[in-house]
Amino acid sequence: MKRIFLLLVAGYVLMAAGNRVAEHFGMMRCGCAKGCWCHRPGLSLFRWVFPWGHRSAHSAEEKADLDLA
Repeated sequence: MKRIFLLLVAGYVLMAAGNRVAEHFGMMRCGCAKGCWCHRPGLSLFRWVFPWGHRSAHSAEEKADLDLA
């Protein structure tokens, strides 16, 4: 059981690191606000594997305009 848990945690961190490298090379881009938790240095690693709770860079009106376009 302990080995399975460690494999899951290692896989999660490896996936987070891989996504961070992809973001560094411009393959992915985060579009949330500058004050979002995912822009903090220690937490930015988990931005793509824990996508909940991001703050959008767009206001509600801007989102409505983007949906119409």
